[in-house]
Amino acid sequence: MGRPAPLGPSRRCPRAGRCEACGTTRHLEVATYQTPVGVFCATVCSRCLDAGNAPAVRSWLGAFERVGAHCEHLGIDLDQMGALLHRERQGEGDGQG
Repeated sequence: MGRPAPLGPSRRCPRAGRCEACGTTRHLEVATYQTPVGVFCATVCSRCLDAGNAPAVRSWLGAFERVGAHCEHLGIDLDQMGALLHRERQGEGDGQG
């Protein structure tokens, strides 16, 4: 494995008491998900994580709020997240990931 993803979950990302995708209260962990406006963190169960079931984000405002909260957990702002995402996209096609 390589180094951790710069926008991945941090220790400051909160873990909720239930899966945000299916509602179960068992085998929970924090994961990150990409939206058109950035990356957000969410609590999901291992089953949903393995199946690729992401929590629903029902509006642009909801996406911006979740991405902004995750930026706070990472100690960065939205511009810094945008720059990191841009660098990640520029690196695509290099045989990694």
